[in-house]
Amino acid sequence: MDGEYEIMVAVYFKSASTPFAKDALHVAIKKLMEKINVIEKGDIVAVKLHMGELGNIGYIRPIFVRRVVEFIREQGGKPFITDTTTLYGGHRGNAIDYLMAAAINGFSIASMNCPVIIADGLLGKDEKIVELNGNKIAIAKAIMEADCLITLSHFKGHGMAGFGGAIKNLGMGCCSKAGKIWQHEVSKPLYDENKCILCRKCLTFCPAGAIYEEDGHIRIDYTKCAGCGACTVLCEQGCFYLTNEIASEFQRRVAMAAKAALKKFGGKVAFMNFLLDITPRCDCCSFADKPVIDDIGILASNDAVAIDKASYDLVCRVAGRDIFNEIHGIDGTVQIEEGEKLGIGSRKYEMMEI
Repeated sequence: MDGEYEIMVAVYFKSASTPFAKDALHVAIKKLMEKINVIEKGDIVAVKLHMGELGNIGYIRPIFVRRVVEFIREQGGKPFITDTTTLYGGHRGNAIDYLMAAAINGFSIASMNCPVIIADGLLGKDEKIVELNGNKIAIAKAIMEADCLITLSHFKGHGMAGFGGAIKNLGMGCCSKAGKIWQHEVSKPLYDENKCILCRKCLTFCPAGAIYEEDGHIRIDYTKCAGCGACTVLCEQGCFYLTNEIASEFQRRVAMAAKAALKKFGGKVAFMNFLLDITPRCDCCSFADKPVIDDIGILASNDAVAIDKASYDLVCRVAGRDIFNEIHGIDGTVQIEEGEKLGIGSRKYEMMEI
């Protein structure tokens, strides 16, 4: 309307194109951080990222994280790298296993020059409850005790949310096990018996022991099912699946948990999305698969909604279609729309290349 100006959120972009040494991506980290800097001297700064399941090679490269840590130290902050334990089987279900996997993947106090702390404690039970819209959401204690939150996200496909970026990293990644269970309550998968070849692998890889065989048929005990989605990824026949309705409700809870994680920080948050090695599935898998498109670059913003919308738009533009929806049959934009409704941020952005 005349006389009114639409406020656009700043999203900064560094292209993956690096024809000269001065254009190197690791050099650009400092330039991007300067644009979104919210760190004050003496701040304890949580650097939230996914350090990769053992066997996965798609996670954010340690050299980029080390550069973020160096920048925080230059500002007088006290950084620690952090993530939380998982619900499903693998090598990150408790702090001991996760720290071992993280070290193998390149994240340790020696390589990062700062502590690596599993934010929800030894068994995933260290938490603080945040009340939001009548819900009690369990956020990992170490994250809630920090002064500032820097969230580094590998932007990629996701079998339950369509894609994962800053909102997913905040919502699921900042919760303790109880907070994750609350989100996954609405994401229990359906089962297509017509695709089943009765290989019985699901009987062993379900971490909740919810899948069982009865009279030559595979069944799901939904009273035990945690909705973690391991079966939807690991079943090679695609017997276990989510409808768009289930996936949408799951994304809405993820967005709500993201808001809960951000609640205490005010404006002292910053986000970087890495559109590199854009794999079909998330870094929780013990394998990565090849990237679905070429590397695009790195985005930075102080707005979680804007950076995810910009990341999604870039991927769709480069691919020429919504490649994540094509792969998973899930509309991942629900989390972005819900994030805006909840006041996490804005979908209206202006991209500035550095």
